Amino acid sequence: MNSYSWSYKLLHWLSAFLFILMCFAFFGFYPQMSDADRTVMLIGHASIGVCLAATLLIRIGKRFVLKHPRPKHAQSTTLAKMAKSAHYAMYVFMVLVPLTGYTTANFHYLPVQLFGSVLLNGNHDPELFNTFRAIHVLCIQALIALVVLHIGAAIRHKLVLKDKVLYSMRPWPIDKNSES
Repeated sequence: MNSYSWSYKLLHWLSAFLFILMCFAFFGFYPQMSDADRTVMLIGHASIGVCLAATLLIRIGKRFVLKHPRPKHAQSTTLAKMAKSAHYAMYVFMVLVPLTGYTTANFHYLPVQLFGSVLLNGNHDPELFNTFRAIHVLCIQALIALVVLHIGAAIRHKLVLKDKVLYSMRPWPIDKNSES
């Protein structure tokens, strides 16, 4: 097996797309926003976050519960251990970000709604909000750093190591005749 299944790829690229949208939301909040604008941003942020969390649950189920097959790549033991550690760290932070996000939302002073209709909070507490928000931001920053490392590793596999690791997750099928 030299490529992930279509469902793994779909979850990977859907997660990547939602992650990019979430990064816009992360950088889109600013102190000068009105409460009305911030409420709209919070609805989008929470809704995308729940979609990301849902894809994460499916990914965890496929990888760790159902143990769907994944490609094996010829690489050194050290590189394999580093990749495994980085992937586990990404999973840890992909779980921590929505958990800390929900907890932060729970203590927000504005209504935080899922898809504009399901209220996620109601326990306004400025001190707890600020504490959990700081933890949430740290988790987001760690996840962004890990994603940058992940992208850098994929580029290294393609340009330096010149192996087929990058091809195993690309969204279109591998054409064995045109690969070099």
